[in-house]
Amino acid sequence: MSVIPPRNAPHVVILGAGASLAAFPNGDKNGRKLPLMNSLVDMLELKSILPKKYSPYFNDFEKLYGIINADLKQQKLKEQIDRAVYNYFYDLQVPETPTLYDYLLLSLTNKDIIATFNWDPLLLQCMRRHPDVKSLPRVHFLHGNVAVGICYNCTLLGYMYNHRCHRCNDPFQPMRLLYPVEKKDYNSDPAIKNEWNELKKYIQQALYVTVFGYSAPASDVEAKQLMIDAILNNRYREFYEVDIIDIKVEDELYSNWKKFLYKQHYGFISNFQESYLWQHPRRSTEAFFDAYLMNSPWEDNPFPSFSNISDMHKWIEPLTNVET
Repeated sequence: MSVIPPRNAPHVVILGAGASLAAFPNGDKNGRKLPLMNSLVDMLELKSILPKKYSPYFNDFEKLYGIINADLKQQKLKEQIDRAVYNYFYDLQVPETPTLYDYLLLSLTNKDIIATFNWDPLLLQCMRRHPDVKSLPRVHFLHGNVAVGICYNCTLLGYMYNHRCHRCNDPFQPMRLLYPVEKKDYNSDPAIKNEWNELKKYIQQALYVTVFGYSAPASDVEAKQLMIDAILNNRYREFYEVDIIDIKVEDELYSNWKKFLYKQHYGFISNFQESYLWQHPRRSTEAFFDAYLMNSPWEDNPFPSFSNISDMHKWIEPLTNVET
């Protein structure tokens, strides 16, 4: 028997490296570029510490790291790579002008979540410049994040740049980063395990899922299966919608995500501006519910282009004022 979803069911957004690249096409505040797996060795200048025997894998960091990680004789080299990666991402700074991540955050409310595979701190930095917006989505970090610290005494996550736990004042420890190895362990680290548990819980009750810039690479087989298992247990499976935002061709996207999709309830789009989140900010699931379950489509209310954060807040104020 079909279960009719509520109009305000959650919207779940899953982010991959392509989303950060789209949000910061010119790099961070200081022009530092967001590396992808095929450019990470060059951008982090890792060739200076890598033996020449690894040169066939310089354009494939996933393969390179997997080989080094499996070689017990190369653990010192692995640790050097880990530090270089962490330090590069830790130093990234969000530009002062609005970014795609600011639009994304303001398009959602506290009933929704963003789950990101990205290590970079830019999404969290964007979130912290909207303190007066009364309802923002929760954010979860599936592979860890350099901007997140952990207090193991209080079992709390916090903003790493604040350095100390707000409850006990102990120094934060860096959140573990999961690197691209074939067999990741999502259960041994309690913080990572909890992030995944939250994502699975929300996927199972979502009316709308948007996957932005995440290609589910070969090294993420386990992650992809966890998400597929959760979506197969979605209580509104006959109604929920999935958007895949990616520049790849549709045949490739369908082949990669077909187990995640249900009948014709999906769309492949090439940019965030085509999404329901952009066209119906803060009301995406409500607008979708009325259009497809009540045959009463809404007029689009797309974001305009903003030059500063203050104007963004003024524009969404009429929407937030009527939210409970």
